[in-house]
Amino acid sequence: MAIGMQGVLFSWLVVGVLNAEAEWVGITQSAMMMPSVLLALPGGAIADRYDQRRLLMILHLIASGISAGLFLAVANAWLSLPLLIAYAIGMGTVQAFVMPARDAQLSQVAGANMLYSVTGMTMTQWGMQILGSLLAGTARWVGTVPALGLHSLVLLAGILPLQQIPRSERHQSSGNLRLADVIEGVREVRQSPALSATLLLAVAVGIFFIGPFLVVLPLLVRDFYHGGVDQLALLNMTFPLGTILGSVGMLWAGGIRHKGEAQIVALLFGSGCLFMVSFGLPFGGTLLAVCLWGVSAALFINAGRTVYQEQASVANRARVLSVYTIGFMGAAGLLGAPLSGVLVDAIGPLTTCIVMSGAMVVVVGVVFLRTAIRQVE
Repeated sequence: MAIGMQGVLFSWLVVGVLNAEAEWVGITQSAMMMPSVLLALPGGAIADRYDQRRLLMILHLIASGISAGLFLAVANAWLSLPLLIAYAIGMGTVQAFVMPARDAQLSQVAGANMLYSVTGMTMTQWGMQILGSLLAGTARWVGTVPALGLHSLVLLAGILPLQQIPRSERHQSSGNLRLADVIEGVREVRQSPALSATLLLAVAVGIFFIGPFLVVLPLLVRDFYHGGVDQLALLNMTFPLGTILGSVGMLWAGGIRHKGEAQIVALLFGSGCLFMVSFGLPFGGTLLAVCLWGVSAALFINAGRTVYQEQASVANRARVLSVYTIGFMGAAGLLGAPLSGVLVDAIGPLTTCIVMSGAMVVVVGVVFLRTAIRQVE
């Protein structure tokens, strides 16, 4: 829910309140994801060594404090691009530690069918993001400051359910953390054809899909549709709605057997949806295209997450999952978001959608022909 709220409120503060140029939109969004490049691997190593429940409770408390800081800054008219970048770095740092710890906990509560467990978590996660986006959209009527205050409280409320989770098992001693411990997940991914091929596709998603989603779509709302925070919230809601619909459909069909081929099909379909956005459709048409994009994302996310949950060793699960996180967030922060900002400034948002969708098709073709992705079950 907090991520859904943040996706709308942070983007609107950049494009709607500060009226930032396209390049700065890319830079601010990049600052949110860059910490994952540096800290996701240590975050995974720490999650494998310590009680994940307690770690997540501490991280929720820190994130709530960072959000409260932004609330105070906006309430006192201190908002600026440097302050938003500082907020993004702080929140991105927290997320770099949250994601591997949270994902690793899934295996402790999953049943015999990991795909069903992953899909259930995906549906819950994206369903709450829809609610978060809806709450953030009320900023048009109640104001940005109250919405930011609610965001801080939602993060703080995350501590309550964490208190109900049993303590995590420690698979290693809690001695000094060595470099070899940190990169153990990277070694495991490199040695597995299934994990490494899936990682390449995640990197492509970070560059060619997440970058445009975070940068191009908010700029389209502001500059092409001349909309406000409510329209941005609506656009942000349609993607997770599609993800939920796709997850339900996948369960209804009985799951996925060929998970590698499923990821390929999902990315090709997603490229077509992004290409549809480039037509400059009426706002309702863009909502539909983004919703269908979310349907394809459900297939990709559930298949990829399941591969990593099933293939990772128990002792290194959080570290292996942290590598997958870097594939998404690191690639988006290093290349996806800043590249999208530069392209929008040079050729416009609609043409940027064409370039990014075409590049994804090329990369998917190379991965399909040159890796073991077709053999991933």
